[in-house]
Amino acid sequence: YQAQARSTVAMHNWVGDRTVLHATSSGKMLLAHLDPAQRRELLRGELESFTARTLTDPAALERQLDEARERGWAEAVEEFEEGLVALAAPVRGPEGTVIAAVSAAGPAYRLAPERLPEAAEVLRAATEEISRRLGHRCDQRDL
Repeated sequence: YQAQARSTVAMHNWVGDRTVLHATSSGKMLLAHLDPAQRRELLRGELESFTARTLTDPAALERQLDEARERGWAEAVEEFEEGLVALAAPVRGPEGTVIAAVSAAGPAYRLAPERLPEAAEVLRAATEEISRRLGHRCDQRDL
């Protein structure tokens, strides 16, 4: 589902589209929770650059994925499309495994870097509620 705002800024509806893992917030969130061997296999080869900010260095991407897993949310700041900032948080199934990610995106001038942690906490609260409704019992190990 994509909510439509009442402003002159238009967003592409990404629902149902396939996007890359390494340059999107939801892709990064899913990668961050994969087994390291699976992650390496998916990221094997050259990482395509979409903007000047796309991470194409595997070591730098690995560090960002580790950070995303640790803090509980991922970001993509103008990495897939110029002017687009996105955040994602994990959705967990009953056993605690990450089964999906929910993302929120907006224009860079509205989702400035200093606003990302606050917005991410709202998103994390939503994904924790989704996870609970799917039968997961959240604890500190999941965060």
